[in-house]
Amino acid sequence: MGGPALALGAFMKRLIGFAALLCLLASMVGCGGVSSTGTLAYISNSTGTGFTVYTVNTDGTLTRASISPQSVPAAGVKQLLFTANGKWAYFLDEGGQNIWGYERNGDGSLGNQIGSYPVDGASAIALSPNSNFLYVALPNVPYGTQKGELQVYSIDSSAGILYYQAGSLVQTVPIEQLIMASGGTVLYGLSKEKQAVVSFTITPTNGNAVQSATASVGPYPTWMILSTNGSYMYVLDQFATAPLPTPATIANGTVLPSTCPSGGFDANGNPIYPPAGYCSPNIYGFTTSSNGTLTSMAGSPFHENYDLLSNNFPSGPLGGATSPDSRYLYVINQNSHNISVFKIGTGTVGSTAGEPVEILGSVTTVNGVQTSTASPFDCGVSSGCVAPSFAAVSGGDNGLYAVDTTANKIFQFRVDLNTGKLRPQSPAYVAGEGAPVWITIR
Repeated sequence: MGGPALALGAFMKRLIGFAALLCLLASMVGCGGVSSTGTLAYISNSTGTGFTVYTVNTDGTLTRASISPQSVPAAGVKQLLFTANGKWAYFLDEGGQNIWGYERNGDGSLGNQIGSYPVDGASAIALSPNSNFLYVALPNVPYGTQKGELQVYSIDSSAGILYYQAGSLVQTVPIEQLIMASGGTVLYGLSKEKQAVVSFTITPTNGNAVQSATASVGPYPTWMILSTNGSYMYVLDQFATAPLPTPATIANGTVLPSTCPSGGFDANGNPIYPPAGYCSPNIYGFTTSSNGTLTSMAGSPFHENYDLLSNNFPSGPLGGATSPDSRYLYVINQNSHNISVFKIGTGTVGSTAGEPVEILGSVTTVNGVQTSTASPFDCGVSSGCVAPSFAAVSGGDNGLYAVDTTANKIFQFRVDLNTGKLRPQSPAYVAGEGAPVWITIR
């Protein structure tokens, strides 16, 4: 009596138990095929009191981490860096007045405060890969009739305390961005005022920096991107002064001017852009060398393609990154609210090493709605993307993140590893906690 029902009930219990066991055993990949990669994304909030922390999942999505938020005394934070040995965290506050040092705990949280180090309007910091030195760009410090310094701090190996290295100061030009080459023997600085990338050779044993080379870019450079493999440098420029790339007549029949008009600057020193959509921004491409010399690539400067839906060229490139495998270059265009994606040439037959070739595609119409599979890709306007400015890529190459300070959001995209094409993740964005400006993935 009730035998079949009891048997079915017992079977279902065993099935549920078996499924639970499988989920437990599959914890490395998750029951739904998605789980933590063990990597965290730290979001720097420029008007908040610290960092919002997300877990980077295997599918490239972000999930709020249990250690979030990480609060600090600084009223707004900007650039956050971790030493390669994983022991220490250093960040620059939003005003560039102090460098803050913290221990980093095993779960990724910030531990004891190491110290706070006053700096005079610092714009950027960089760390040596041997975890022994920290470099600070001070663009407004005067010397003689010029201005701009690079300072060097040693890092105590046992406590992480910073010590200014007397005699290591380099009088240079105003630098707004720093990138350390992975080998630790070259440091690059972007000087917007001097329209140049300045290279410094580094002595790894004592951290000393010597200015060794200068490469001209411009006229309005905004961001430099060093490929993850260290072989190529790309410099974004907000303005286009070269003739437009062909075709001169784009898809909607609009005839473009043969050159981009120079708009100059307004009364506040901000660039006056050419007519929206009519000029393609410059991307200066260089190959790197062990002594810091940058050699311009054939065909540089390169340009961004126009949007197949709006028939407008991108505008206002402010940030970007390459994928960890150095296959793709991503450019964040603030004014046009989109992201351009390029495949980086490998030097094989039919491919020039380092040359960025934009991802092509076509327009399709489904139920009267047009979509494009070509670069540039919408940053998520329908989800509130208004002014993207910073990019980061997950360690697995499959996730791209675009910071939008104005929207207080971080938009997340899935990267097709075969084509480089982007599509919005679900959800399309995660929240910041006070005008986010930077992402550090570690």
